[in-house]
Amino acid sequence: MKKGILLLAAGLICAQFTHAQDKSTRLGLQLCPNMGWIKTDEKGVDNDGTRLGFRFGLLGDFQLGANANYFFSTGAFLNNVGAKQKFALGDSANTTYKGEVKLQYVEIPITIKLKTNEIGYITYFGQIGFDAGLRVAAKAKAGDSEFVDISDDTNLLRMALVVGGGLEYNFSGNTSALVGLKYSNGFTNMNDSDGPKVKLHYFELTVGALF
Repeated sequence: MKKGILLLAAGLICAQFTHAQDKSTRLGLQLCPNMGWIKTDEKGVDNDGTRLGFRFGLLGDFQLGANANYFFSTGAFLNNVGAKQKFALGDSANTTYKGEVKLQYVEIPITIKLKTNEIGYITYFGQIGFDAGLRVAAKAKAGDSEFVDISDDTNLLRMALVVGGGLEYNFSGNTSALVGLKYSNGFTNMNDSDGPKVKLHYFELTVGALF
């Protein structure tokens, strides 16, 4: 009887230890400041600098097959990103106006993350894939005026190519701090079909924790 209890206890301890060491599925939280800007070939519209924003939400890394270095990385995020722009109205190119635009997307990344083996307490990674964003809010202003809603004039979807990299620092078991850089290169028009063709890009400092 005692032997049975001891074996059961040992089995439970081994199961817990194995689970603690299992890193095939990682969930985490991220809060990431970003800098956004626009790029366009349209006459009369130009970039006028970057605008600060931030992205936050839930991250999920899922191991691909038996290889512990390849992961499908996704999540659910709320992305607040924007840009500064200048534009000319009418036929006079000498009269330009400065403005800002700020947008909010529900964003789902679809990426592949390639990780090194753990070196000391650190795992390095590279990441490539796509951002798929659904616009939930859009506002803009010109000069010193107030922000006004421009949702009806902006594209509902934003798709972008994602490239990034960084490191994970393991504290204990499955708990790791995450730091990295990400570039999101938009390739869909920020505006609707009637507006000028403008693409939104941003750099991001990725900060988070994995469990």
